[in-house]
Amino acid sequence: MTASAIPPATSIGPEPAPISTLMQYTPIIASNIVKITSSSFHLTTWLIRSSFSYPKRIILSPLSVFLSVSLYLLAPVIVFVQVLFDVLVLTPYNSVIYLVDAIYPLYVFCGVACITGVILGVLARQLVFWLTELGKIDELPEQPIKLVAEKVKWEEV
Repeated sequence: MTASAIPPATSIGPEPAPISTLMQYTPIIASNIVKITSSSFHLTTWLIRSSFSYPKRIILSPLSVFLSVSLYLLAPVIVFVQVLFDVLVLTPYNSVIYLVDAIYPLYVFCGVACITGVILGVLARQLVFWLTELGKIDELPEQPIKLVAEKVKWEEV
């Protein structure tokens, strides 16, 4: 009994690592996971589309007939409203847009000129202020003038 429990010396050798045997099945497992996911997605979308399409056909079929008749009867009113909208809204809007596009370069030119004028005016004012302050350094401060009230008689000639 002891002889059969011990394996023979010739059968002992290096065994492959468990991860290497698992790695040969990884592409097959990944392929099957992708197939199952894709099939379940297609089944779900088919169920959603079919559940919404059949009741919609039953309900909307009479409604589509009513809608087509209504649109046929209202066609003159619809065309009149479209023409009125075109004349009263779209034409003035397009005219204003055309004018704004045409005047835009002049607007930019005048805006730049105004901004430049403001900047130059402020700088010139500061320069004049600094020059007048520089010129006042050499002068003595003025003494306040006291006014004396005198009684002056007017003589008639």
